[in-house]
Amino acid sequence: MRAAIDAVTGRVSMYRLTVLALAAVLVMGVVLGAVDVIGVDPLGLLGVIGVVLVATIGANEIAARLARVVPHRESSIITALIIACLVPPQATTMSLIGAAAAGVIAALSKYLIVWRGRHILNPAATGVLVAGFFGLTVGIWWIGTAAMLPVVALGALLLLDRTRRLDVGLVFIAVATAVYVGRGISIGLPALDVLSNALLLTPVVFLAGYMLTEPLTLPPRRWQQWLVAAVAGLIIYYPFAIPIGPYALINTPELALVVGNIVGFAVSRRRGFALRLVDSRPLSDSAVELRFTPTRPVPFEAGQWLELHLPHRADVRGTRRVFSIASAPSADHVAIGTRILAEGSSFKRELAALEPGSLVRATQVSGDFVLPADARTPLLLLAGGIGVTPFASQLAELAHHGHERDVVAVMVPSSPDEHLYRETLEQAGARIVVLDRDEVTVDALREHVPDIRQRRAYVSGSPAVVAAGAAALRAAGRSACARTTSRGTETLRSRPAGHPFAVREGRGSCWHSPDPSARLSLVESPRLNSRNPAREGVRHPGGRLPCRCSSTRSASSTAWPAACLTGARARVSCPWISTATATTSC
Repeated sequence: MRAAIDAVTGRVSMYRLTVLALAAVLVMGVVLGAVDVIGVDPLGLLGVIGVVLVATIGANEIAARLARVVPHRESSIITALIIACLVPPQATTMSLIGAAAAGVIAALSKYLIVWRGRHILNPAATGVLVAGFFGLTVGIWWIGTAAMLPVVALGALLLLDRTRRLDVGLVFIAVATAVYVGRGISIGLPALDVLSNALLLTPVVFLAGYMLTEPLTLPPRRWQQWLVAAVAGLIIYYPFAIPIGPYALINTPELALVVGNIVGFAVSRRRGFALRLVDSRPLSDSAVELRFTPTRPVPFEAGQWLELHLPHRADVRGTRRVFSIASAPSADHVAIGTRILAEGSSFKRELAALEPGSLVRATQVSGDFVLPADARTPLLLLAGGIGVTPFASQLAELAHHGHERDVVAVMVPSSPDEHLYRETLEQAGARIVVLDRDEVTVDALREHVPDIRQRRAYVSGSPAVVAAGAAALRAAGRSACARTTSRGTETLRSRPAGHPFAVREGRGSCWHSPDPSARLSLVESPRLNSRNPAREGVRHPGGRLPCRCSSTRSASSTAWPAACLTGARARVSCPWISTATATTSC
């Protein structure tokens, strides 16, 4: 099953897969809005998508030219589509201006809020947060509805599976849900009702799948990623307000993610760098090793991977690819091993055409595919083809320091005469076992490695080899850390926040309160202030005037309460509660 999913999603780059998943969410939003299942104006949503795309991509192009770098357009498209999922889907002047402002701020944050070449904060969350703070827009997260959950959850699952960060997303969802449910139970609400609201009627799944695990802002080690997820989960539903002059900083999903990014930066101040190609050497008829010298020291652990950015006219695989580092951390160069085939991706062809002295930008170094610190732990390393590269790095580092470890390396070559990095493994004292692909079975492993149950197992290679190796190891009574060569990641992101809903007819926006008691908040659209001169000059976070209301279980209407503008009492629709009537007094 895993191999089949990898075979489908692995046909496109991670960036392209994210674009497709977000496009599916937005298309579903347009469709459900058109048939009145959710309160989204389909034409308004299309208008917001167009405006934010133009603003985000345009700002990124200008900023990249000023910074004298090549823009990464797919990244800008992803940022724009995420923003379209967060801001009010309304074709009003203020809504479109606010969406455009969020897009521009998001694009500029990639160049202004940086640390040695790496942006620190999630661009989409930053854009909506800053634009909302100054009253230009507001993050209503309209995708957080029960009707939208299936397509949102499917996309999130595909993205988290592709990056092998499902555990990080689950940590965030678990912590956020625990906080939400805990607050509800503390005030006497039924636990099951509060739990269903937390999962079905809030944006936690979208934030976990599409934003929290954004690779450029996530720290490299798994415990650091869990920490970021836990911090964001704690903040998203914990109410607070910090006055800042005439404004106030209030808990929102976008603020929770930004705070999580700051925590991630604090525990791991990673930076971007460039690599200058020194030379290359053939490893086999189809594999080659490229050696680079970095423009600045690159700290990494043996077994980690790096992402290269190579601007060119790309195919569907994109302009960025992940490679395991094949050289030891103690080496004076950084090496990668890869296959370059005539029918391969445009990225690989461009990489093969590089001349010595060419510069390639590395966007990140990350990964938890590292050996246990205890040198007494016996190891089993199962490598399929070019998947041997992380093991070459690890064993070369052991040999450099003179460390001896009990290592059995099971090599599954792509062709009978291929022995990639075998000399490096043997120099470190590893015992080599060579198996054909169809020999990766539990019986073969038990035959060649009798003490397999006592060994810590690692598997690296193509999805098919990883799936077969992991299955054989499980049958032998061992679990395994696994890495696939197709992605280079291991198996091992007072105004209420929460469920959003853009009220129809462009008259305002309605949010589910983070308070699990289901108290609701209505906030006037900024343009409504001019209709009520008596209220001008009254400051509220985001420049908006609050309406508080309480809900009861009964039938609900679907119209925005125009009487709310005059202070009269009116009934409002609250779609995140199955049947609800809200009576509001403004």
